[in-house]
Amino acid sequence: MRKYPYMAICGGIVILLLTYVPFVFVLSNSFKDAAEFANSPFALFGRWHLSNYLVAWNGIDRYLANTVIVGVVSVIIGVPSAALSSYGFAQLHFRFKNTLFYLFLGLLMIPWTLTLIPLFVEVHTFHFFNTWWSLILPYAAGSQPLLIFMFRVFFEGLPIDLYESARLDGCSEIGILGRVVVPLSMPILLTGTILMFNSVWGDYLWPTLVLPNYHLLTISAGLETFINTFGLSAQGVGPEFAAYVISMVPIMALVTVTMKYFVSGITSGALKA
Repeated sequence: MRKYPYMAICGGIVILLLTYVPFVFVLSNSFKDAAEFANSPFALFGRWHLSNYLVAWNGIDRYLANTVIVGVVSVIIGVPSAALSSYGFAQLHFRFKNTLFYLFLGLLMIPWTLTLIPLFVEVHTFHFFNTWWSLILPYAAGSQPLLIFMFRVFFEGLPIDLYESARLDGCSEIGILGRVVVPLSMPILLTGTILMFNSVWGDYLWPTLVLPNYHLLTISAGLETFINTFGLSAQGVGPEFAAYVISMVPIMALVTVTMKYFVSGITSGALKA
């Protein structure tokens, strides 16, 4: 039986290597010039060409700002909307409640790519094409099925006495949500925020379809535009890797800072389910 802990440790080490070796490779090459990369692409941290980061920052700073704006506005719309819907499914009684909830869950079974054409037509119809609203509204709407499922499970797990006491005190349902439920649900709400913001940060396909104006692109699509400015020139190798590092750092920092809330939210939701 003693061999199993060692197998688990070895498996963990393999996973860590598969996860972090590519990052170390990118980080190391972000400090190299074209000649050093050509001679030794797998060598770790030779000469430090910090100018690569200056070039990369000047090339992608606009896209980083765009992503933050789109992500924050999407979260501001998406998370409160999901919280309101989840509270209704968790505490209110109305006809066809479970049927409507299962229809929401069914949306999770539909691949994102199958909705691209109708969503593209819808964006054109409402004149959102080539604006940030073509990103913000689909991101906010597309996040609803998963967030509603997570939030409803958590809200239903809160003691029913809290709801009943608030109602006896004359609190409205909106008041109960804002004053009682939300303060107790911060871990799961932050978990939903992190998942949603991470999805916005990493999306490449949709921005390239609806934003012909490259000045409006978010970071994943903007990276391609920045890399294309170098063409086939070997001089762009260092700045390209530096741009990858810069684009990864904000989302890694967000996840690192909020990791305890993320784990708490996921664990609480699982236990309440």
